[in-house]
Amino acid sequence: MREMKDSGIEWIGDIPVSWKIMPNKYLMRKEKKICPVYHGEDILSLTMKGVIVRDLDAGGKMPTSFDGYQRLEAGNLLMCLFDIDVTPRCIGLIKQAGVSSPAYSQFVLRKGADAAYYCYYYTMLDNDKTLLHLAKNLRHSLTEDQLGAIPVIVPPIEEQQRIADFLDTKCAEIDALTADIQTQIDTLEQYKRSVITETVTKGLNPDAEMKDSGIEWVGEIPAHWLVHPVYYYYGERKNKNYLGKEDNLLSLSYGRVVRKDINTSDGLLPESFNTYNIVETGDIIIRPTDLQNDKRSLRTGLVKEHGIITSAYIDLCPIKQVDSRYFYFLLHAYDVMKVFYNMGNGVRQGLNYSEFSRLMVFDPPYEEQVAIADYLETKVIEVDAIIERKKEQMSVLDAYKRSMIFEYVTGKKEVRNETADAIVALNPHIILLGIINDRIGKKHTRGKVQLQKLLYLLDIHVGMNVNTKYYRYEHGPYDRQLDCYIDVLIKNRWYEQRHNNGEILIKGKNHDEFVRKYKNQFREKQMEINQLIDALRDMKTSQLERIATLYAVWNDFILEGESHPTDEKILHEVVTNWTANKANPQDGTWKLSLEKMKKLGIIPTGKGLHTSRKPMRKAENE
Repeated sequence: MREMKDSGIEWIGDIPVSWKIMPNKYLMRKEKKICPVYHGEDILSLTMKGVIVRDLDAGGKMPTSFDGYQRLEAGNLLMCLFDIDVTPRCIGLIKQAGVSSPAYSQFVLRKGADAAYYCYYYTMLDNDKTLLHLAKNLRHSLTEDQLGAIPVIVPPIEEQQRIADFLDTKCAEIDALTADIQTQIDTLEQYKRSVITETVTKGLNPDAEMKDSGIEWVGEIPAHWLVHPVYYYYGERKNKNYLGKEDNLLSLSYGRVVRKDINTSDGLLPESFNTYNIVETGDIIIRPTDLQNDKRSLRTGLVKEHGIITSAYIDLCPIKQVDSRYFYFLLHAYDVMKVFYNMGNGVRQGLNYSEFSRLMVFDPPYEEQVAIADYLETKVIEVDAIIERKKEQMSVLDAYKRSMIFEYVTGKKEVRNETADAIVALNPHIILLGIINDRIGKKHTRGKVQLQKLLYLLDIHVGMNVNTKYYRYEHGPYDRQLDCYIDVLIKNRWYEQRHNNGEILIKGKNHDEFVRKYKNQFREKQMEINQLIDALRDMKTSQLERIATLYAVWNDFILEGESHPTDEKILHEVVTNWTANKANPQDGTWKLSLEKMKKLGIIPTGKGLHTSRKPMRKAENE
């Protein structure tokens, strides 16, 4: 164990004796290059996932023009120094050139400071909102001078790089595990929604005689069920808390009516609750506002106790003998199917009771309502319990990741020289990337995009069985973690990164030694690997993208059980269902690329995993 000393920095504690302390201003300088006119550069945004290219087709808040944005350069740091109290992530490493909002601050690292290491350093501070304590004004912002005065630790540059390389790899592994768990959660949520929708519209008896419901998205319902508007079963409760005597404050949160501390400072609370509505057990709460602007929130909740809730909600109270649990599940199904969004009026797309009450609903006999509600409550409890365990796993991984970053960035744990190499040796993606680069040689240089597509085809076509989850991005099948792996190779000098009318990667100083060590790991597949690389290495980026995309679509059809999809069906899927901006229907190059694939014998056989739709991004730091 190496000798340690007190850093003198409260939030850091002990550091290795050989490490230095100095003000941040000696390690980085602010740089702002404004682009008066936008010329189509990638729009970069600071998010919880780092500095990413913003998908302009994904929706969300968007400026009328990108003129006046600032130019960002790869290798610099991007920081958000305002609203630190509410900004999810305040630091990110810029990995490609582009433009961003001038509200962000770009910093260039000086000699002796590694950008990746200091990104982890400030991520560590951001995780605990340490910078918030240093921000003094109303907007919780830091000036350049205030940031410059912050004391930071300075390991030797070689150790900075080792720490960053190690954390890149380990964090990528944790992120991959977290993403897999999130996919499982999403699948469980979808299963829960499908069970609820199927049961409240079809009942529990699979042999029941059916009839047309008259509602397109529902289809048939049991023949003995009635169909009436909401007002046939529920009136509107408007019982104001005029005297302010009731203080059991309730709130609609993620589809549940939950208690809220009336004395809390969390969130906005009124000075008086006299205008709030008194609600009773069995009432159903509907949030009828912002139907146009907010299409993600769950808007339906079941009241399970006497209390008060904002009068902005519609409070449905039963006027007949009904099981409100059944009608809650039914309206919840309507909610997740986005039925409400076509009902709103006005600028805010809001609904009142009179409008909402005309919604047609289904009425099984009361005993059947009870049976359906009992069944769904049991199923929901079971699924929610599994989801909660999955979320706990994610919390544990997040806590471990934060702790790991702190311990290695501050030197409390040491990354030895051989660690990065040892980690890389265990990762088949990194080894394959090294083999690709070795086979391509100096004559055929490649950038990250080309390497992604080659790796995809090796993985799926040759059947490397590394089980990477590829997503449908505009430039073909893509896995973000592979970029992290390429970055590890660059930092360990197995690649060198150069820019000449675009990014290219060439063999680095340590490349040959790396290949010598690990090349034999895929000896049994070597001939197939070589044949595929040789067939594709002369192709331009655009053609390689097309072939990878066509291959993915064709392979997905096989995985879905269609062994021989027609050329027309493959091309139609690429043009219409890959991404919004993927292809021009009139572009004959797609057909030529498909013919090229067949000529080269690059024919899918249904190996690997099905590609997934591009994940929806939440509005982070926008």
